[in-house]
Amino acid sequence: MRPSNLSWTLALALVVGPGGPARAREPAPLSLTVHMAEPGAAPEWLAAQVAWANRLMAPAGVAVEVTSTRPLPARHARLMTRADRDALARLRRRGTIDVFIVDHLEDVDEPGRARMGVHWRLRRDRQRRYVILSKTATPTVLAHELGHYFGNGHTDVVDNVMSYARSDPERMHFDEVQSGRIRRAARALVRAGTVRPVTRRPGPQRPAASGAAVGGAAASGGGGGGAASTGTTP
Repeated sequence: MRPSNLSWTLALALVVGPGGPARAREPAPLSLTVHMAEPGAAPEWLAAQVAWANRLMAPAGVAVEVTSTRPLPARHARLMTRADRDALARLRRRGTIDVFIVDHLEDVDEPGRARMGVHWRLRRDRQRRYVILSKTATPTVLAHELGHYFGNGHTDVVDNVMSYARSDPERMHFDEVQSGRIRRAARALVRAGTVRPVTRRPGPQRPAASGAAVGGAAASGGGGGGAASTGTTP
């Protein structure tokens, strides 16, 4: 059962807070393409996933932004096997991090157990990879799977994003080594053209009113907010 819209609104409010998203700096966000099975997850659910990921990756100077949402064919809504996960590779898009949101994500190592997320590498070509989230995923699962996407493994440290041991959402973090790895991996992906940053185009400058001094900034363009797995979220 999917959490109520109210619960996801509260989760989003927790991470955004009264002053807006917590950011150590304002990086150019990397493009996310979301492929979503119908009926889609609540907008508040997706917004909370992205907001938490950006808050937790802020010390690394890395952010993400949903630039496209695409329907996921019904045959991919329930992923039960490794072959089911591999089948998503043909839907990947160029220049973006693909995130597939499904109704059910089966644990391929422990059948009968559902997973909330996984960073998956195509078994025959491990350079082709993507994130899969279940619609039941809690708000920080995208951050955890992006941690894998950018090269981090699991840890036993309580409240580390890459750990399963949690005590307080407000204490969740990537450590300095993990943040450095995220930063270097993101830069390498951008240099290789594997993932593109979201570019902003300034809007047209309004002419100055008669008799007024010429100046002011142009309005900025807007934007929408074997096992091949390298990490899963239970």
